[in-house]
Amino acid sequence: MAEKGAHLSQLLLDSSRPSIFELVAQEGLNQALRGTIKFFFRVCANHYPEKFGGLFCWANEIQLVFDCLLQNYYLRNHGASFAENFYGLERVMKDDHNLNGKTKIHSLISLTLLPYALSKLETYFSERQAPNQQHSMMSFSSIRFIYDLIVLINWMLYTWGKSLAHSPVLHLLGLKLKHSSDNSSPGISLTKIIELSAFFIQFLEWWFTNESSQAKSMLALPIPPPPHSVIQNQYSKPRAGACPLCQQQWKNECVLRVSGYVFCYRCIASYLKENGKCPVSKIPATSNDLIRIFANAE
Repeated sequence: MAEKGAHLSQLLLDSSRPSIFELVAQEGLNQALRGTIKFFFRVCANHYPEKFGGLFCWANEIQLVFDCLLQNYYLRNHGASFAENFYGLERVMKDDHNLNGKTKIHSLISLTLLPYALSKLETYFSERQAPNQQHSMMSFSSIRFIYDLIVLINWMLYTWGKSLAHSPVLHLLGLKLKHSSDNSSPGISLTKIIELSAFFIQFLEWWFTNESSQAKSMLALPIPPPPHSVIQNQYSKPRAGACPLCQQQWKNECVLRVSGYVFCYRCIASYLKENGKCPVSKIPATSNDLIRIFANAE
C-alpha cells in the first residue's frame, strides 16, 4: 500500500507530466473548435437559406480545410496542436525527442482527417439505420463503443502511471504529451487573439447546448408563423391534409422539425438524402431532423 502511495506521489510531483485536468481541457477545446465553422454556417443558413444553404452542405469539408491549416501551423511552429499549445503542452517522442517531419504529418492526419472520417461514417450509418431496425452484432455503433471503451481504459492506465500517452492514437504514433519548454515573450499577436477567443467558443457551445438557456429563450419569444420559401416552386403552397411532395394523403407521417411541415416518411427521406433541405422552407435539414407522428396509430 505504501509503495502504491509513493508511486502516485511521484507521478504528481513529475512536473513534465500533464495532469488529467489539463488533458481533459485540451480535448474539450479541440472538440469545441472542430464545430465552429459548422455552427457558423448553420446560423447563417437558418437566417438566409437561399444564400448559405448550399455552403452549409459543405460545412464539414470547409471545417476540415480550416483545421488542416490551423493544426499544421501549430505543429510546425510549436510541436503541438492548437488546444495542446493553448494549455502549455507539446508533443514529443516517447524517448523525449522532438517531433520530426514524419511524426508531424501523422499527427496532422490524426488531428484532422481521422475525426472527419469518423464523423462521416457515423452520419452515414445513422442515416442508413431504419427507425425500427435492430442493431446488428457488429454495427458501427458497436465498433464505436469498443473504441470508446479502449479510450477509457487508456485514460485509466495513464492515471495509474502505466501508460505514457493518454490517448490510444498517441500510443500508436509513439508520442506523448509533456509541458512545453517554450517560454515565448508575451505580446499581442494573431495567434494570441485566436487562443483567447477559444474561451468564447466554449461559452457559445455551452450556451447553445444548455437546455435551460434554450428553454428560457424559446419561452420568451412569441410563436413564429410557419416558414415559407421566398423562391416559389411546386412545394411552396402545400395542400392541407396532404404531403407537400406527393400531394397525397399522408402515409407513415413524420414532421420535419426545422420547418414544422408534415410529410410521408418515404417521400421526405428520399428528398433529404438528395437535396439536404426542406422542400418548402429551404432550411437545411437531414434525416436526423425527422420526428415520427403517431396520431393515427391504434
